[in-house]
Amino acid sequence: MIGGSHKQKTITAIVIAVAALFLLNHWAFVLSADNDAAQPKRLYFLGNENLAPIVYNDNGTAKGIVVDIAAELGKRLGYEVVVDAIDWKLAQEKVLAGEADALLQINACAEREQLYDFSTELLKSEFAIFTENDGSIYTAEDLPGSTVGVERDGYPYILMESYPLVNTVIIPDWSTGFHMIKSGTIDAVVVDRWIGEYELAVTGLTGIRVAAVPIETQYSSIAVKKGNEELLNLINTGLRELNADGTMADIIRNWQRQRVLYFTEEKIRQAISGVVTAILFIFSVFSFYWVNKIRRLNKQLESEVSERTRELHETNLLLQKANLELERLTLTDSLTDVSNRRHFDRYLHKIWQMSAREQVPLALIMIDVDDFKLYNDTYGHLQGDRCLIGLADVIKNTLNRPGDLVSRYGGEEFAVLLYNTDENGAAVVAERIRQGVERLSTRHEGLQAGITVTCGVAARIPNSDVDPDTLINAADRALYQAKGLGKNRVIKESSLTTT
Repeated sequence: MIGGSHKQKTITAIVIAVAALFLLNHWAFVLSADNDAAQPKRLYFLGNENLAPIVYNDNGTAKGIVVDIAAELGKRLGYEVVVDAIDWKLAQEKVLAGEADALLQINACAEREQLYDFSTELLKSEFAIFTENDGSIYTAEDLPGSTVGVERDGYPYILMESYPLVNTVIIPDWSTGFHMIKSGTIDAVVVDRWIGEYELAVTGLTGIRVAAVPIETQYSSIAVKKGNEELLNLINTGLRELNADGTMADIIRNWQRQRVLYFTEEKIRQAISGVVTAILFIFSVFSFYWVNKIRRLNKQLESEVSERTRELHETNLLLQKANLELERLTLTDSLTDVSNRRHFDRYLHKIWQMSAREQVPLALIMIDVDDFKLYNDTYGHLQGDRCLIGLADVIKNTLNRPGDLVSRYGGEEFAVLLYNTDENGAAVVAERIRQGVERLSTRHEGLQAGITVTCGVAARIPNSDVDPDTLINAADRALYQAKGLGKNRVIKESSLTTT
């Protein structure tokens, strides 16, 4: 009996121990599940550390407009959003390696679309040319032959690949790039207009202007690794909510107010605060009434200075935009929206010098509308203007290189400059233009055929013995002989007869 009782006690102890172990494991699992549920879901976003005020690194903390957007996005989605602003190349590598969830403020292109999926529109990006006030670069057509600074692995670097005649260099940051313009090391910097203007305001650097017409305008996005559709759909849902309730517009509006005046106002406040402190210290023996009065006067002065500063800034911006637009208009034919004679003369001088340095041919096509006076007399000047607009569109659509230039040379005469193109190549382009105009099928009474053009073609390899006028005169001679041979044709200078 004693042995049986001992055995029974042992079995009972084992059962109790197993039950206690089961209960402990169960409660540990419950506590672990509760703890996991209490942990917020987390998203890790990366941005470029050098894109102030859009996204930038401020002593180890990511700040900027898209950082604020990401924070609000997390609130809408119920996620904790963590943003780091780091080297842009490293940021892209981390997302592709799965070490981060998404990239903030990235512009789509064919190369990037193979690696990432892009969200709906985030911010408008205007990639603009920044150059010296007295420089010769006003539009993208002026870039061939110049040296342009861009950020490594940024979208402007990809954009400049479509300009083979531009020497592209990498700049470490925008401030350095702008100082390189001032020193003459480079001719221009291509960057998002907002970022460039903000950098100039922060540094106080003067003598730099931004071209009126951006090279390209598009919208940035948030990018995830290719195939991560679940996260992309989640981000798009949050962005739609931010746009729908006005939160996105509020964030953008708040940062736009700081676009130029943010640091200036801080300096004004610091200066006024110092003056007020000194006044309070000197007159501390006076009554409480005078102290309060001085404080009220100070607040009023600060408000007035801020208001006057804002008004002056807005006036300067309007004046700057008006001057840039006026400058653009002086280089463009108002009817056909192609370059005018003034722009042609300046561009010919520049491309002539570049062709001389490279010892490559420069070709010129002179184009004249056949019997244009008769067309005007029959249908009136309004219809004649439409004819010239149609001709300009044909010429523009025929050219496909960034360095080529079409301009209205005068009246019904147009001129086309083709860099690194010999006479035969230019004749091929001229024939395409002639056929394109012929296909317009604009017919009128008094003529046996529709509106046509006659083209004279010439080419030169510039050297010290010739000047640009020789090229113009040669193309003119070819044009006039073509007119004499019956119009609606292309004549090269090398095929001129000597009758």
